Amino acid sequence: MFSQLTEVGRQSIRKMAEIIGLSKDRVMRSLKSLSQRNRYPESSFWETEEGYYWLRLLVFAVLFEFGIKANQGADRLSTFFKRVRLERHVGVSPTALRSLLTRMEEELTRYQEIQGKQPSGTPREIIASGDETFFNEMMVLVLMDLSSGYVIVEEEAGDRSYETWRSKAEARLNQLGLKVRHFVSDRAQALIKLALDGFGCAAGADIFHAQHEVGKWLGVAFWRMLGHANKAVRTAKQGLESLRNRHANPTAIDAAEKQVEQAEADKDAIQRERDKYSETQQEVSTSVHAFSLEDNHRKTSAQVEAQLQQQMDRFQAIAQANSVDDNKGTLDKVRKQIGDLASIVDGWWLWVIESLVGYGLGKEKQDWLLYILLPVIYWHQQMEKSQHAELKKVYRKAWKKALAMWESHTMTLAMSSEEINQWLSWSEWISAKFQRASSAVEGRNGWLSQMHHNGRGLRPKRLNALTVIHNFDLKRRDGTTAAERLFNRQFPDLFEWLVGQMGELPLPRQPGQLSIPNPLNLQGVAA
Repeated sequence: MFSQLTEVGRQSIRKMAEIIGLSKDRVMRSLKSLSQRNRYPESSFWETEEGYYWLRLLVFAVLFEFGIKANQGADRLSTFFKRVRLERHVGVSPTALRSLLTRMEEELTRYQEIQGKQPSGTPREIIASGDETFFNEMMVLVLMDLSSGYVIVEEEAGDRSYETWRSKAEARLNQLGLKVRHFVSDRAQALIKLALDGFGCAAGADIFHAQHEVGKWLGVAFWRMLGHANKAVRTAKQGLESLRNRHANPTAIDAAEKQVEQAEADKDAIQRERDKYSETQQEVSTSVHAFSLEDNHRKTSAQVEAQLQQQMDRFQAIAQANSVDDNKGTLDKVRKQIGDLASIVDGWWLWVIESLVGYGLGKEKQDWLLYILLPVIYWHQQMEKSQHAELKKVYRKAWKKALAMWESHTMTLAMSSEEINQWLSWSEWISAKFQRASSAVEGRNGWLSQMHHNGRGLRPKRLNALTVIHNFDLKRRDGTTAAERLFNRQFPDLFEWLVGQMGELPLPRQPGQLSIPNPLNLQGVAA
């Protein structure tokens, strides 16, 4: 190769080799490789320092966002990199990418080990919730802090017994310096025992599951009745249209028109009953709150229980009026949960009062804080969290009423902005501790199910990596991660830290050509 060059070319290669400190043949091979790589207009950019830095960022970002977070396979990622013409600059074969993904999973786990170590001291109190989810033969236990969204436990388990839950939960809680003050869950006996015996706290019922139980019974019944009513209306209208097309006698047409009117009237009656059911479901949701919607007065668990019992009576009346049988005893089941559903109200108020003990506030300032400022922040948080349009309107109305009272209060006008900001921060913190549903855990379970589907399975290492990403990378609209909300401090940016740990990109390799001889091509046999 070197001998085929002109004298000028050979001299240039010699000088280059002397400067670099390599043999002239190695310089020649490198130049040849470079010429083979530079096939496209953008290829030369990847050979620069800036280009390589950006190329490295691109590869790791794709692996992080799509390979890990979206659980896409290495074959699809390899195809993507080849489509953007990177296969001659980086090793992007499925095998090479799987090695990078494995390394990334290990580094993500190491990140949580480094950042998750909390200094010893007074444990942080949390409102927790737990549930299990199933993927074919795999069962995953999920334990979460509801106010911050931090996933405390997300591990594969062989069973969902109390002993298994406790062994996994206690280790992580001790490691993170956390103490469960209130536990919200469905009525699984293992979870109730975990709260009472394992955590030593109240076992609050979950409003999400309670309303879901009623919906499966009464809501589904109305859905069926409306389906039959709509079908009856369509059938009556088709019969009337057929009679008109055949120019039937007026008496038959009049009878068909009355049949259509009756079918529509029956449908409207069912719809009105269904609206009553929907309104009652909404009242169940608006009952379980720390403040009254009407006047922002402090509520008690006893008041919430009384309201929920009235709503259960209303469900029963609606069911009887529409001949919907409660064969599975759904109402009795939900009634038994009312006390545990309402317990969060008194428990939260106790937490509120305890958190103010060290401030030494006078009665006037404490009343201003609890009944003037706190409702403003409380209803604003409820309004922001709710995804239901009607509930959002109800909470907005309560928030505006509380805001008007706060703005016109004499203490608000007399207090300094620094002190108001202090109490605003406290109100935001304590309001977030009012948690009455485990819907965040259910949402996490649904997301894990999607990841399981995307990747045709979830390996333990990938599950661990997804947990770290949820805690330290995913952000709410305020720009905070779950870890920042729970521990009230900043953490190093997860992706930037990860890029710094991943090392260099793998070098590309020329794939060998697999030759399969044709057994019918018998060239060694005479014709």
